Amino acid sequence: MPLTVIVAGRTAPNRAVRFGGEHDPLDDRGRCDIERLDVAVPTTVRVGPEASVRETARMLGIDVEPDRSLATVDIARWSGLEPTNVPTDELEAWFTDPDSRPHGGETITEFVSRIVAATQGFDGLVVVASPVAQALVARSPREYFTVSIRPGSVLTPPTPHHSDGSPRSVG
Repeated sequence: MPLTVIVAGRTAPNRAVRFGGEHDPLDDRGRCDIERLDVAVPTTVRVGPEASVRETARMLGIDVEPDRSLATVDIARWSGLEPTNVPTDELEAWFTDPDSRPHGGETITEFVSRIVAATQGFDGLVVVASPVAQALVARSPREYFTVSIRPGSVLTPPTPHHSDGSPRSVG
């Protein structure tokens, strides 16, 4: 089985577009989206540590210890803020330079590399927050913000990656 990703359902902060919303429980829509998923759960499963991720896993009948290596991006002092509460120059740096760290946490390059390394060679199911799924689908850290992920969805990342986050050929 190739790597399959279940994206945690929506939370109220997701709806409000607030940084760090994956740490909150699912909202009603998020729970409905997860209830509609038709997924065969394999024996090899890993689950991220965020509240929304753990709730998503429980709703699917998955009861495993959270895997901290699948944690969402550390946005440090931006956690809980709406983008309108962040200085424009900081947002611009964050969205255009994958090596910037205007919030004091992880860069996108560090985050994508960490997530790719954590899943390299893993064949099974992961239940993760949207930013983690985004890191797995992006072909490189520079393309991270071009990837759109829908909460409460199932996907298969298109291309395996090197541990540094760069794409590798499959053959």
